[in-house]
Amino acid sequence: MKVLRKLLVKALGFEGYLRLVSRMYLIMVGAGRGREKYPELFFLRRIIRPGFTCLDIGANLGYYSTFLSKLSGPTGKVLAVEPVPLFGRIWAENVRASGVDNLTLLPYALGGENTTIEMGTPLRNGLLHHGMTKIASSAQEEYAQTYQVEMRVPDELFAELERLDFIKCDVEGYEYQVFTHLQETIKKHRPLIQTELNGSENRRQVVEILTALGYGVYTLSPKQTLSPCAPYELDSYQGGDFYFKPNPIA
Repeated sequence: MKVLRKLLVKALGFEGYLRLVSRMYLIMVGAGRGREKYPELFFLRRIIRPGFTCLDIGANLGYYSTFLSKLSGPTGKVLAVEPVPLFGRIWAENVRASGVDNLTLLPYALGGENTTIEMGTPLRNGLLHHGMTKIASSAQEEYAQTYQVEMRVPDELFAELERLDFIKCDVEGYEYQVFTHLQETIKKHRPLIQTELNGSENRRQVVEILTALGYGVYTLSPKQTLSPCAPYELDSYQGGDFYFKPNPIA
């Protein structure tokens, strides 16, 4: 498989390779395949309703955006946050497959200031990992490509939102910075939140923020239901994304 990926990148170029694999992926999941490998994606059918406003932070090539678009329908809205211009171009091509005109691309990274930053797509063992594209740091990492992108403060960016029902966030270990500066928006709308939380410190900090805002922590069970996640399970959990539901208001 790795050899095939290298050959495809060499033959098609990085952008051509991403177009091919993303279209193949969307065709596959659109046909209902991959439920065991991508349970969170298929779980969207149980939690997204027509008319929802959804926020896809770290939209990448449009996998979640396309599902969210179909499920929220013409009365809903999907705001997709994807700062990398290359990914944004492919995102635009892929989401047309949803057949619903309810998507908006916001070409920014989210963080604590309005500035310009550098992001990079890692190269590991000769393989490009586009899904791990992240803010470049001083950490020892080889990048196949780097990009200068704009960063915006999310609470400022979403200040005028009238409704927000669901947030998906996957920003490769930068979730703490995003949620730190998204608290006013969350307090205002109290959406259901799904997020990847790599790194023990990042995970702990995000959990602290969201539990302080009145959220409970959950994980997705094999039966496609949300199960409460006990504090002692947080560090060891390796099953996928975390979900945060607002606790009932007494």
